[in-house]
Amino acid sequence: MKRKIYGVSSKSNFGHWDHTVYVFNDKGVAEKWLHTEEYDFRERELMTKTKAIELTSKKQVENAIEDWQ
Repeated sequence: MKRKIYGVSSKSNFGHWDHTVYVFNDKGVAEKWLHTEEYDFRERELMTKTKAIELTSKKQVENAIEDWQ
């Protein structure tokens, strides 16, 4: 079984961080997402499910966006 890759897009919003979680099955697609500019000063990171839960929440990871683009 192939391990999923989680991407977290984070934006500072007046003292707190807003996170959006994505899940990828393909490393190439995950890398493309990582290097896509949104022009709104977001930070993007690729990580494991465990790290994504630590950064955001279990609920956000369970509701991760699967079809990016």
